[in-house]
Parts: sequence; C-alpha cells; structure tokens
Amino acid sequence: MKAFLEALRGGAEPDFAEFARELGDVLPLLTDLPRTPQDPEWHGEGDVGTHTNLVLREAYELAEREGLGPRERFVLVLSAALHDLGKPLTTRTTLDDAGRARVVSPRHADRGRSYLAYRLPELGLPYDVVHAVMGLVGHHHDLGRTLDVGTESAYRRLARLADVRLLYLLEVADVRGRVAADRASKLEDLELFKLGAQEVGVWRGEDPYAAWSEVIDAQLRGFPSEYRDFVFGQGVLDFEAGVISTPHEAIARGYAARSGFARLVVTCGPSGAGKSAWVAETLEDFDIVSLDVLREELAGKRADQSFNGRVLQEAKERLRIALRAKRAVVWDATNTRRDFRGIPLRLGFEYGASTTLAVFQPPLDTIFERNPARAHAVPARVVASQVENAEFPYETEAHRTLVLDEFLRVVRRAPRG
Repeated sequence: MKAFLEALRGGAEPDFAEFARELGDVLPLLTDLPRTPQDPEWHGEGDVGTHTNLVLREAYELAEREGLGPRERFVLVLSAALHDLGKPLTTRTTLDDAGRARVVSPRHADRGRSYLAYRLPELGLPYDVVHAVMGLVGHHHDLGRTLDVGTESAYRRLARLADVRLLYLLEVADVRGRVAADRASKLEDLELFKLGAQEVGVWRGEDPYAAWSEVIDAQLRGFPSEYRDFVFGQGVLDFEAGVISTPHEAIARGYAARSGFARLVVTCGPSGAGKSAWVAETLEDFDIVSLDVLREELAGKRADQSFNGRVLQEAKERLRIALRAKRAVVWDATNTRRDFRGIPLRLGFEYGASTTLAVFQPPLDTIFERNPARAHAVPARVVASQVENAEFPYETEAHRTLVLDEFLRVVRRAPRG
C-alpha cells in the first residue's frame, strides 16, 4: 500500500482495479463499486466502478493539462478514485413521478466523506491531505448549487470547505467520465462556476475571509484575541446566512459581547478517540456536562441507556445554567451524529456563546486498540456502530472547529486559530 501511494505521488496512473486491490483492505467499499448500479439515463457507462475508472483517466489528463504540482495532483487523483465511495451505502431504486424505476444515491457525497474520516488516516497520509480529499469528496456536487445561488457568500462558504479549483477539476472529470444527454450543458455550467469563483477571488486557494479578518483585527486591536475571534466567527456565519454584508456589521453586532460571553466546547468522536482525556488535560477550568457521568448519577452505570431522556434533559439544564452565567463549559459526549451535537450547539447560539467543535479524528485501528484498555470500555459493536453511522462535522456548524489526531494534537483549526 505504501509503495502504491508513493508511486501515485510520483506520477503513476493506476486504473480503478489497482486502487481497489491496493487500498481495499482499508477502504473495503472500493470493492463494492463495480457491483453498485447507476441510473442509465445519467450514467450510460454502467456501474460505479466503470464510471470511477473513466473519471480517473480524465483526472490524469486534467492534472497534466493544468500543470498541477505533486501534492495537488495526488489530492485530485485520490479524490477521483474515492469520489463516489458513498454510493454503495446509499444506492436504492425508487419510482419517479411517471412511475418509472430510477436508481438514486441520495447524499452519497456526504456519506462518502464521513466514511473516509477515520479510514484515510490509516493510509498514513498527512492530515492536510486527508481533509483536502474529504473536502473534494464531500462537496463535488456543490458547484452546481453554488452557481444556482450565485451569491458571493455562497462561493466564500464553499471555499472554506474545499479547494475550489481542485473541486472544479474533479467535477469536470466526473462529468466527462459519464455518458449522459446533459453532459455538454453540465460542462458549460462548470465554466460559469469557474468564472464566478475567479470574480469572487477564491479560485486559487485564497483565504475567503482574509479581508474580514484584517478589518476586524484592526478595528478591535485593543480587545482580547478571544473576543476578536468570536466576532469574526459569528460574522462569517451571519454573512453566509444573508444577515449581514460587511465585517463592519459583524463588529457592530458583536458589541453586546464586549461585557462578556459564554464559551462552549462540544466534543465529537467515537468512544476511545481521546475526548475525555483531552477535556481533563486542556479544559480544566471549564464546567463539564458529561452524558456518561449523568447516566452514572441517574442510573448507576454509564452503559445504561434506559434513562436517556432524563439524562438529556438534565444535561441541557446544566448547560443552560452555565451559559446564562457566561461561564466556560464543555459538553462531553460522542456527538458523532449531526442531530446530537446540534442540541448543545443550538443552545450555545441561542445564549450568544462562542462555540467550538473539538473533533477527534484518530485512525480507525487506534480507536479499537484503545477502547479495551479504557476504564469504561464500550462494546466493540457499539464503537463500530458509532463509526459506521458517524456524520463528520462541517466547519459551518460552529464558530470554530479544532481537529485532533490520535496524539490529541490539533492538526486543523478553522476558521481562525
């Protein structure tokens, strides 16, 4: 596997069968792609494996034509091989309005991104490459949506989630790698998307909010960095929601927080990822709302799920008390599902708190190795379910996102350190 990845970095052009053979032990869904059907109207070339092989060929050609450097080429090609990895998990047959059977794969990009989150690190890839690939896989269908919206904020939002230029190249390869009547019009739309990204100034990996950061830091120079980061993070979310248009409005809307604001950290990661250890070592001055501890208090043991309703209500009340008092508080739970972590995050936003997602992303094998040695080990089947059903967070879910590796080191900070 290592030799395969090194060869790929060096310019090799393996076909899809080689990817499946070399990476299938870590990414077993690769071997399912040739058995995953596609709707013939949109993919006349056939199954997902056949499509992926065609996309790879196009990616190699585009990388050479664009003169991509070794890292950019590696990210593009790996993303091309993995871009539809979520389809075996989501593909089903349904009936359209005319009663015809159609093959659909709803939210396959999102599922593929989450599937890769704890498996790509097992390949020994640097985390910047891991997140670049996840960004391309997770957002390769978002270019058309961004073009349809057409606003500056839509382009800037996408640019902080993925490399826009590589995303464009991946989608060009994706469209060229299929047989469909709308292929020409899709390629025309992609050229319009490219022009829009260039006009907004996010085409070549530029920081989409560098100008905002400069204005906010200059105007709030005498204030603590924590307050400036809060104003910036809330301003970005407000801008992308269409509430404000300029960083000066963000400064004005943040005026009330000058007298103080709560700080909320929400952990996210499977059991055994290191969350509680990091909280104990890093957030010693924070109030802690732990769902495991509350289960022990109310039911006598952490694994008892029969009191989950009472546990959640008590946890929310303790969080509200801390937020009302403008204290620093951490909600310590797995929160691998979006709806679960949305509960404390929504309360944080409602109470005007600064919100941080602390996301733990160790390799999959590390999670299973650590779990049996924990003081409160979780059954392996439960951990496996947490990983399989995980919805890896997006940076747009909170004011700030920290991603930590197996050594509890921060390997990614967004949007600001």
